[in-house]
Amino acid sequence: MTAVKKEIQMKSAISGIAAHDSRKLEKIFNICREDEKKMTLLIRAFCEAYLIDNKQRPLKLRPLQEAIVVKTLTYPDGDADKHRKLAILAPRGSGKSFALSVAVCIYMFFNRFRDLIFILAPTEDQASLIFNYCYRHFADNAFLDGLVKNYRFHNKPNITMKGGTVLRRAPLAPSNQGQAIRGQHPTFCIVDESPLIDDKLFIDNVEPAIVSNKAPFINLGTPKSKDNHMWRYLYDDRYSDTFERMVFTWRDAVNPGRAYSAPYTDDDMAEKMREWGEDSIYWKTEYECQFVESVANIFNPELVKACLIEGMSMQLPGNYPNCVVGVDIGKSVNSTVISVWSTTKTDAENVASLIYLEEIGPKTGGHDIPYQRKRIMDISKEYGADKLIIDATGMGGAIEQDLRVACVEEQIQFIPFVFTGGPKGTKTQVYRDYVSYIQQNLVKVPHPDGLEPNQAKLVNKWLREHIDLEYTMDAANKTEKIAAPSGKHDDYCDSSVMALHACLQMLPASATFASVSLKQTGTSRRPSGRNPVFATSRRSHNINKRGLRGI
Repeated sequence: MTAVKKEIQMKSAISGIAAHDSRKLEKIFNICREDEKKMTLLIRAFCEAYLIDNKQRPLKLRPLQEAIVVKTLTYPDGDADKHRKLAILAPRGSGKSFALSVAVCIYMFFNRFRDLIFILAPTEDQASLIFNYCYRHFADNAFLDGLVKNYRFHNKPNITMKGGTVLRRAPLAPSNQGQAIRGQHPTFCIVDESPLIDDKLFIDNVEPAIVSNKAPFINLGTPKSKDNHMWRYLYDDRYSDTFERMVFTWRDAVNPGRAYSAPYTDDDMAEKMREWGEDSIYWKTEYECQFVESVANIFNPELVKACLIEGMSMQLPGNYPNCVVGVDIGKSVNSTVISVWSTTKTDAENVASLIYLEEIGPKTGGHDIPYQRKRIMDISKEYGADKLIIDATGMGGAIEQDLRVACVEEQIQFIPFVFTGGPKGTKTQVYRDYVSYIQQNLVKVPHPDGLEPNQAKLVNKWLREHIDLEYTMDAANKTEKIAAPSGKHDDYCDSSVMALHACLQMLPASATFASVSLKQTGTSRRPSGRNPVFATSRRSHNINKRGLRGI
């Protein structure tokens, strides 16, 4: 019998009159759970009979998704006395959460009586993802919908089958201390975005609930830092006999031969690799599914040092092409740093040069706002600035408003910039591009050896801060930060990164940094020595072109 005929036979067995015979369905399911090939046929038949895709066609799972569902629903080694424990890593956009929703739906179809299924995740929104997929599966099919007793979306959300099986969702976060699952004994438990859940919360609440009932236990997500339970499940030898491991990368999600089944193509991923940089932390974690260290340097020291040009000097006041003043306003004990940059055009590229640098510290103006405001405007006027960009993060409105008014009078474009965190925050975006500029030798800074002592001191500070700047990841709280190590500063870095973006015309007159990015093409240019966190590929020479692609 061909595979197609077997699939048709399986579809017939689980639909029609048989769909009402819970005992017969349970028998079929248990037989299939002992063999992955039979389970594959059952899954395909179920999807064909009951589920639809976003174009209202019978659902066909992608190969990666199908593999996840098969592993989730079959017994390990075909032994019913063994309970499935599965750790899954899959790339962003691969459809892993959707796959688990299909697995849950199938499980509930064949186990309608008195089972308890839990979907856990770091946040309510994340826990809702698989839950809402399950709701759509049931609600979109009249027969499946008829098996449901109740849908509940508020105050302990759940889907309850008429036979008594219950699907629940709950966040597992420090704010609730795992109360939702504490004391519960699920027969099936899925933890979505497991690497982002606090390790202590997980150990104290999830693992005891699973051990008590020997429940099938599925952990999935994309990796973050190594210091969590998900890394141990996957790579600690002590868990090798306990957890079956599935690690996918973007290559597994691309399937050119079946276009309908692929979330993205090889060309899509090549573009993403160029956009992020194959050495960047985001590419490694989100698409290559590699765990990373929780703290790493952003810049390669040797490439930063290569920005220092012997014989280049600081410039006296005058009119300079495409001149931008970047200002990191001092807050608390920090100094205010003013950097002046000018862009010149080579045969193929724009190169940004540092032409003046000034620090306003406690002894040279402190946090005297009127003095800072005057000094910022004086420098802007003296160097004929086209744009003034300042760090407006947490800054009081008075100085911002005064500078805005002064810039109008002097016909200088005023740009208040607010740094936001996270993988798509403005700080991450501008620093990713800043690293790219440095890699491409588009950033030129006077070498301190040829400068007078005060300016040499400032350039050495600029150099030191760039080398020290760190990327820190807190997987438990899903936070990512770009900042100087404790006790050090990043004022020179922030002043420069803002100015460089405006100087290289990344910012259209009416837009914000958060909405635009440069398009990248070409081959990767790998630095020697320790790879920086945000290493990126070489960009095309399109820095000044309009119509920049949104991130």
